[in-house]
Amino acid sequence: MRAIEIDGLFNARAADAASPWIVRAGSPDALSIDGESALRALGVELILDLRERAESGERAHGVPVRQVPLYGSEPPVAGRLEDIYETLLRRRGGALTEAVAVLANAERGVLVHCTAGKDRTGLVVALAQLVAGAREADVVRDYALSGVAVRSVREAFAFAVADAYPSDQRDEILRLHLDSPPEALEHALGIVRELGGAEAYLRSHGLTEEQVRALRAKSGRTTSSALASSVATVALGSSVASVASASQVAPASSASRASSVAPTPPVAS
Repeated sequence: MRAIEIDGLFNARAADAASPWIVRAGSPDALSIDGESALRALGVELILDLRERAESGERAHGVPVRQVPLYGSEPPVAGRLEDIYETLLRRRGGALTEAVAVLANAERGVLVHCTAGKDRTGLVVALAQLVAGAREADVVRDYALSGVAVRSVREAFAFAVADAYPSDQRDEILRLHLDSPPEALEHALGIVRELGGAEAYLRSHGLTEEQVRALRAKSGRTTSSALASSVATVALGSSVASVASASQVAPASSASRASSVAPTPPVAS
């Protein structure tokens, strides 16, 4: 994904396309009129808000919003990143899948965000990109860019939280709010692999075949099963054409024998 500058957004990146199907960022509550115009010029017609309802501030923009609260409770302000990601994956699969389904169902671009645009956003974007065909290394590399981008915006809040907790928790609190270390997402993706991989994980929580195909189409990927089905269909068509051609030149006895051959069954896709 490429970094983009949009007035009123921070930690903003978009899929590498003139009209990206997915844009990620921190909270867009401060999105300006010019920023909204720039988003719409990119093709963004929906904002996917992963925050809890109590976190949402006043919206000055007019872009339609779909809210899918990912935690389902008050967001953690302390704790280890890896543990928080694992809890989301193991306990909030339905919400994660609902968020990915919003991306799959969208006709045009979607801006995905939470508060900082790195943790909840990072998981949803990672799952969607993996199903769409992205390489795991590229997904992790993109996630790791958020740390630098959020620090100037979130630093005062992070230090205030750390000051309110015992000193032995300080480093993990600052890491939670200000960093996006590759090993944190790698741990999460290890959990996803343990659960069968991104596609199987999301399917188990309700993502449909049509939505899987839609995600792959957005990224311009062709699924191996779809390709195999296309090849099989062409092969089947050629076989039928050959039989038809042969029946036209064969003697009557051969034609009668050919007519008794059972038709080739359809190839499962």
